[in-house]
Amino acid sequence: MLCSRPCSCSQGLSRRQSCGSGSLSGSRRRPDSSRSVVAFGKKGKKKGGGGGGGGSQAATTEAAPPDEPVVASSGDGELDVTNAIKACKDKMSKAIANVQSNFDSVRTGRANPAMLDNIEVEYYGSMAPLNTVAGISVPEASTLVVKPFDTSALGDIEKAILASDLGITPNNDGQQIRLSIPDMTEERRKELTKTVGKYAEEGKVAIRNVRRDAMKVAQRCEKDGLISKDRLKEAEDEVQKITDGSIKKLEDAAAAKDKDVMTL
Repeated sequence: MLCSRPCSCSQGLSRRQSCGSGSLSGSRRRPDSSRSVVAFGKKGKKKGGGGGGGGSQAATTEAAPPDEPVVASSGDGELDVTNAIKACKDKMSKAIANVQSNFDSVRTGRANPAMLDNIEVEYYGSMAPLNTVAGISVPEASTLVVKPFDTSALGDIEKAILASDLGITPNNDGQQIRLSIPDMTEERRKELTKTVGKYAEEGKVAIRNVRRDAMKVAQRCEKDGLISKDRLKEAEDEVQKITDGSIKKLEDAAAAKDKDVMTL
């Protein structure tokens, strides 16, 4: 039924509108959700900066890829599958890079600027990564020096370091902050390898989620008659190969970090 007075229906909106004369039946229908690609979940941020010694306030792990489709449905099955496989490679690479960043935040017995990567400082009313408001150097194997670009931020930087779980007391000389990295006991090193294992497992979950969604794209295309069963099998095999390679890279990175942590 048409409206007897002007309203938003005249603007061709795609959602249903109602007015005093009743619901409009001429509005455009929503797309069939079964034809759209399953969207990934939102990026997750998990608390925990290296098991009480990772040097971070809140190390982030990409437990799930961004909330956006792997590939938009085009009606061309081969194109959709090809794009889904490409997106699969990209997202798995990002997941590995994110886990590697978390590995870097886990401290060892040697000074490493990456230990401070996840520390944020309140700077002029906003939170900013420490490495954007100060320069970080390693003058000695067991010492970090943090020199702010603006000395007025020195106090806030000191507070942020103390509030983190780095477990190191900063030495503020009024111009810069020195951090002396203490030796770790074997027991402490073993605890940190558990943290490394936790980050690795979270990375595997992220990779498997990417695999699942890429598979769904190929399976949907086969179900809709856009690709053959043989092409579906090829796509599934390719996605599995990418997954296996990504898991191997992640496991190798975790093993290297474990060795680094346990090296005296």
